Amino acid sequence: MSFRRLSPFAAALVCLTGPALPIAAAQHLAAVRDTLRLYYVGHAIGYERYALDSAAGGWHWTGDFDYVDRGRRTHVVGDALLAPDYTPRSLDVRRLTDTSTSTVARVDLDARTARVVAGADTATVALPAAAIAGDLPVSQHLLLLRYWLAHGRPARLAVVPGGPTNVVTVRYRGRTMLTVAGRRETFTRYAMDGVVWGVESVWVDARGRLAVVTSGGGGGLTLEAIRDALTPLYSRIMQVVIRDRMDDLARLTAAVRPMATGTVALVGATLIDGTGAPPVPDATVVVASGKIVAAGPRASVPVPAGAHVVNLPGKTVMPGLWNMHVHLHQIEWLPVYVAAGETSVRDMGNEVDFELALRHAVATGAAIGPTLYLAGLVDGGGPNAFGAVTADTPDEGRAVVRRYHDLGFPQIKMYDLLQPAVVGAITREAHRLGMTVTGHVPRALGVYAAVDSGQDQIAHLMAVRGVASSDSVRDVIRFLAAHGTAIDPTASWGDLLQRSRQEPVDRYIPGVHDLPPVLEQRIVAMGSDATLAASDARRANMLGVLRELHDAGVPLLPGTDEGVPGKSLARELALYAEAGIPPMDVLRAATSVSAHALRMDAVAGTVRPGMRADLIVLDRNPLMDITALRRVRLVMTRGTLYRSADIWRAVGFKPPAE
Repeated sequence: MSFRRLSPFAAALVCLTGPALPIAAAQHLAAVRDTLRLYYVGHAIGYERYALDSAAGGWHWTGDFDYVDRGRRTHVVGDALLAPDYTPRSLDVRRLTDTSTSTVARVDLDARTARVVAGADTATVALPAAAIAGDLPVSQHLLLLRYWLAHGRPARLAVVPGGPTNVVTVRYRGRTMLTVAGRRETFTRYAMDGVVWGVESVWVDARGRLAVVTSGGGGGLTLEAIRDALTPLYSRIMQVVIRDRMDDLARLTAAVRPMATGTVALVGATLIDGTGAPPVPDATVVVASGKIVAAGPRASVPVPAGAHVVNLPGKTVMPGLWNMHVHLHQIEWLPVYVAAGETSVRDMGNEVDFELALRHAVATGAAIGPTLYLAGLVDGGGPNAFGAVTADTPDEGRAVVRRYHDLGFPQIKMYDLLQPAVVGAITREAHRLGMTVTGHVPRALGVYAAVDSGQDQIAHLMAVRGVASSDSVRDVIRFLAAHGTAIDPTASWGDLLQRSRQEPVDRYIPGVHDLPPVLEQRIVAMGSDATLAASDARRANMLGVLRELHDAGVPLLPGTDEGVPGKSLARELALYAEAGIPPMDVLRAATSVSAHALRMDAVAGTVRPGMRADLIVLDRNPLMDITALRRVRLVMTRGTLYRSADIWRAVGFKPPAE
């Protein structure tokens, strides 16, 4: 899971609406020199030091963002000159390594134009006025906020470079009082949407200092920047942030009107029930109280009186899809998953309180989203740990398992730095409590020792390294098959990260241009410098490994990691089909096989009486063409039926083309 936050596509902003107000009407105009503590998945990993001083009849900003995540350093510095009303005159953002400096974005502005250099691209954009709004260094959010206040709180701001601009909005959220070092202080909360994809929380204090920025929309998991003096209040701050996020999710949910609830009959479609049985033409599926009550040929399944009947001639009905490797770092992902027909997802690690809040909101009907299954992340300790939950001794490992169990997590996710004795303690305690264990293969063990220690499932295809047809790869695959070990390959994520930039991104993510502009730009920028030949050879080997796993009987659990929401799962399944896996087995992998891996196959994953009413309606039969999964016409989650297009639009996506 790589953390990509260096998008060059959020560098400077143009005010689209709202006349400028006198500077005296703006708030928070004090000079600032401060330090922000940086957290990633709740783990403190670095600092940003920034200054905003009076200079040259305006302002001079510098920011130095520096953190180390799992041994990988990200160091980004920024420098900007701004007018008294925070309209920038120049901006320079650079990424530093131990041996090099590279430009992330360079912007030079005058009264009429902005000349923007972002990566290899240069553009000139006509401007009436402008403000800075880059994602890194994080303190650029303060410059944007001051610009917005100084210019009368305009309803919309537009980011350049973009397409040619990306829209940004800022919204006042409220005020929070906290006791800091024995004194009561007031913090003003704002929501920013469009600097990255998804809503960010931004707080400032009464002296105009940046207090909090939380973001999950830039492509990685949750990043938080909190003023260093406030770090003892981290948990309290995050409670308020999570409450704001849940309010945003409730508003988003309210914007989507269900098509049908209660007793519903889907009539006339071809039924693929997820068990592997032959399709049933001209079928009827009856749902009531969130459960499937009948399914089969129309002639043998009566429609109850008063049911909401949906006629579906020529369509295909099948179980909702399962995505078995996601990271829920922002609220917008949940409705996107549903729009794409992903009615059950397994979260593979994030901040526990946020995961619990999301699960509760979905379970109580307060939020539109898939049914959530949580795998509790645990790593070994130290500065290079992933996440805030760690265990360095067997006792600590057992305690972590018990905590997750008490919170209702069905699985534990192990990570790289766990030591052998701790792994054994975790797996034994998890199994004692009826939980299963998945995750990375800890570095101190290797795949054979990890499975022998009790690891039930493995995340990522990298556990099976080498040439697909080699004896070493086949030995590992036979070992996994003999032990009943399942694997979630996240093939689509690895494929996207390693694609040659010489290839169009559409090959990897069909429908990439349906995404919100900021997200689209991030995805288009991804890839490697590999040649086309090297990229094709890598993919061919990956497909060979997938086929070897399937043929040996190793269960494949489709997952997308940090891939493209609403798009990558269809790509994952298309890769399985491209590998030569029969279409029915591909569909079962994304339904009944995944449900079985989570011991939920008596509850969901197939279309049978008594099962949870999670269903999708497709325009075409995926057994004939697996790409039919790219367009879900209707989706039912826990008995509520939606038009997918309505959900896509609510979250800023274009519905897939007819």
